[in-house]
Amino acid sequence: MGSSIFGIIMAGGRGTRFWPVSTRKMPKQFLQLTGNRTMLQETACRFEGLCDHGEIIVVTGSDHRDTVLEQLPWIMNENLLLEPSGRNTAACIGWSAKTLVDRGYGSDLMVVVPSDHVIDSTKGFRNTILKASELAAEGKLVTIGITPDHPATGYGYLEKGKSYDEGVYAVSSFREKPSHETAAKYVSTGRYFWNAGMFVWRADVIMKEIARFLPGLYEGLWKLGSGTCPDPGKYGSLQSISIDYGVMEKADNVVMVPAQFGWNDIGDWPSARKCGVGKGEVLAIDSENTTVWNGEKLTILLGVSNVSVVETDSVTLVMNDEYSQKLREVVAEMEKEKPYLV
Repeated sequence: MGSSIFGIIMAGGRGTRFWPVSTRKMPKQFLQLTGNRTMLQETACRFEGLCDHGEIIVVTGSDHRDTVLEQLPWIMNENLLLEPSGRNTAACIGWSAKTLVDRGYGSDLMVVVPSDHVIDSTKGFRNTILKASELAAEGKLVTIGITPDHPATGYGYLEKGKSYDEGVYAVSSFREKPSHETAAKYVSTGRYFWNAGMFVWRADVIMKEIARFLPGLYEGLWKLGSGTCPDPGKYGSLQSISIDYGVMEKADNVVMVPAQFGWNDIGDWPSARKCGVGKGEVLAIDSENTTVWNGEKLTILLGVSNVSVVETDSVTLVMNDEYSQKLREVVAEMEKEKPYLV
């Protein structure tokens, strides 16, 4: 392949749909939800065999510097990029790419992944990335597609186009989060994949595409300098737009590699249920599809279904699954009324 791989871990974000466990001070990517390691630690471990520790870059909020260093004590200081404020994925990815170009690694590959996804096969992840890397080395923008197992409404979708290579497809269209009826149609056709927000490309290639489609952002990135803690004013002035909206939906060199692994973004409490996320002792009678996070306490469920019961030291949340997307609204209201709880 001839190009080194750099793992770019996006560890920003609030995880508001995982409140009250996920908070501004300790968002879900830094929590132990599915095992003995935090989600950030699990993400970093997946890169073993693909790149060395010195080739892993973490982009996170400046307030979480110490948390990252505590969880990944081997991370190099120059590989910890600290955002003064969140400016969406195009800025995050663009800054990472510019950093590699500045350091002379423009022709090397970036594997961009969120820090809060659950993947059931590390081997499958590595094989998928290696397949994607072959195409990325040729100058393609590669996105990873997840084969859907149900008509999910919380994910964007990728429509596969013509076959580019064995097991590789052009992306015919990007579709935003659909209604349940539309999602069911997508799944029934076999042409649609979930958009996992994982990408592989050369650093200089994605910078070229940002310059082409987001020239204002491109110019702003070059004003940041070469440090790991940019000026808050300069970074805060960067255009806030996702890499999908800003680049991927417009570029003509996008291909998709289907994932060789099971995937869940555990974006909310109901989706976490599939991954066995829970805490505390539970006695459930005539109850199903429930999630409980209640410390070491015993929680008794009688005749309830499709609910999440979440308790912290300060908050108790009892939520029907149908309201999981509204939790963001609750958090927004709590920030006004009781900011110390979020």
